[in-house]
Amino acid sequence: MRNVKKWMGAASAPVVALALTAMNALAQDDGTGVTSSSHTSTTTTGTVWYGSWWVWAVGVAVFLIIVIALTNRGGRSSA
Repeated sequence: MRNVKKWMGAASAPVVALALTAMNALAQDDGTGVTSSSHTSTTTTGTVWYGSWWVWAVGVAVFLIIVIALTNRGGRSSA
């Protein structure tokens, strides 16, 4: 009986996560904020923050620093 309870507890977490994700996806609207049948379109001329090359360069640099810091063993040799 203990194994069944353990299995049910382990199986319920992904099921609940999937249900919450599905409810979130179904609750989304089209993003316009208009709930009637008459939609108006607006155009923005700004740029998004992740469209700049320097943002990606900084992100890659930070990622590489973290990877190098985590894989570095302090320069100790095994000899």
